[in-house]
Amino acid sequence: MKIFIKKSKAYIGSLAVGILFVIFAGIIFFLYSIDFSPLILGVALVLYGRILRKIEKFPSYIDLSLLAAFAILISLLVAVHSKISAYGIPAIGFAILVTLLFDNLEFSLLFALFISFLGGSIDGANFNLGVSLFMGSLVAACISYRIRRRFQVIKAGILAGVVQFLIAFLMEREQSFFVLNNLDFNLFKICISNGFISSIVVLGLLPIFEYIFKVVTNISLLELSDFNHPLLRRLILEAPGTYQHSLVVANLSEAAAETINANSLLARVGAYYHDIGKMLKPNYFVENLVTYRDVHKDLKPSMSKLIIVNHVKEGVELAKKHRLNPKIVDFVTQHHGRSLVYYFYQKAKEHEPGAEHEEEYRYPGPRPQSKETAIVLLADTIEALSRTLDEPTPSRIEEMVRDVVKKRFMEGELDETNLTLKDLEKITQSFIRTLCAIFHTRINYPKEESREKSK
Repeated sequence: MKIFIKKSKAYIGSLAVGILFVIFAGIIFFLYSIDFSPLILGVALVLYGRILRKIEKFPSYIDLSLLAAFAILISLLVAVHSKISAYGIPAIGFAILVTLLFDNLEFSLLFALFISFLGGSIDGANFNLGVSLFMGSLVAACISYRIRRRFQVIKAGILAGVVQFLIAFLMEREQSFFVLNNLDFNLFKICISNGFISSIVVLGLLPIFEYIFKVVTNISLLELSDFNHPLLRRLILEAPGTYQHSLVVANLSEAAAETINANSLLARVGAYYHDIGKMLKPNYFVENLVTYRDVHKDLKPSMSKLIIVNHVKEGVELAKKHRLNPKIVDFVTQHHGRSLVYYFYQKAKEHEPGAEHEEEYRYPGPRPQSKETAIVLLADTIEALSRTLDEPTPSRIEEMVRDVVKKRFMEGELDETNLTLKDLEKITQSFIRTLCAIFHTRINYPKEESREKSK
């Protein structure tokens, strides 16, 4: 009930901000004598995205209002400036920014329609301008989708500027652009400059928008995947077994995410950091023991459970101390969901057969909220269990993977994600394929005899 009330308050507050934005935009449009159709279109697109289609990763009303207000103000600033053509409205830049931030082409298309329609209305219902802005921003969004290098952002801006110029030239001149004598070099310069400058500005402002909207882009993820990051360096040195475990989980997660079109880079980087809390007490986790000895032998099951469960809390504290993005922190908090600390739960049942221990021996949660965190949850369990197989044959690996996925599904650990049964089957097949490659067999090579013996 408390969770429902909390979510309701957040939704109502977010909706209120959206309504205030509509009022604000209406006043601006009235003052500048702008056609109200872009505002109506924008509201319709938001309703379409958030209510009718329920697009995954669709931003909140607060984020939408901030983005739209920024787009309106920048577009007005460009359009009313006497020395800048309306073709300089940075629709390309906004398309790249939205695509990088929210990793959703469908939302990028909706926003491109809004800002292009807005630009055409500001310039006196200029249909040609609106179409050229839309085509340029559409190309920019498609090229910048899930890019991993900064230069690709600049490339997307320049190519989108070329497309914007070609569409504008054809519609304005109504003749072939191959006739060089009739080329409008001023228009060409404005469109190319628009794309190039917009991409440069986006790269500069991207960290600020990531902080404002609490998102992480592929470019930032690549920086976090550097093993010279202080947390990963500590993990390698202080908990080498956990580090090796995280590497395998990352490989499993990335391959599985790729099969269902989730963000594979986010899954990989999240897997790198999901167990960072173990580095504070590495000897209490079996993967970090060179020679096995039961360090929990002299501890009560409740105390052992507390140490094991606390690696989540301690991981969150480390992540916040090093200012990791909230999207990465989600992997730390959600990679066990509300599952049981099964080993010590069974030991507690042996010590006190009549007592109820189930809720006491569960991880604090929350359950995974995204496809990527759900994949890491499954990969984490599967990798650990794969180490217990005496003979990891393909048939045994498949049986183990299917049992884990089925169990987590039946326990409700995946209920708060958008994973379908078809997605789960693809993820299962990916896990089986990757684990079979990890535990591949080798032929026994004959020992090399010495030269003297052979002589």
